[in-house]
Amino acid sequence: MRFKKGYELRDVCGELVLVPDGMEGIDLTAMLHLNESTAEIYRNFESRDFTIEDVVAFLLDNYDVDAVQVQKDVESLFEKLCKNGGIEE
Repeated sequence: MRFKKGYELRDVCGELVLVPDGMEGIDLTAMLHLNESTAEIYRNFESRDFTIEDVVAFLLDNYDVDAVQVQKDVESLFEKLCKNGGIEE
């Protein structure tokens, strides 16, 4: 999978969001709000293919987190991003 092309990570009034480029950017409901760790995932994987396991490994290498919880959280995150159009399979 990979992050959908045509999105740009921006800080909008202190909120990190993925904003679609072009005419899609006019629809503000298309913006995807991210927390800091999700933004870090985006920064590291935005230009390449990846798997859920790649993201889990990245988080385990960079944060002091529980492996089981991270797996659940990443699966949930990517389910939401797929549903909202931020991820391409």
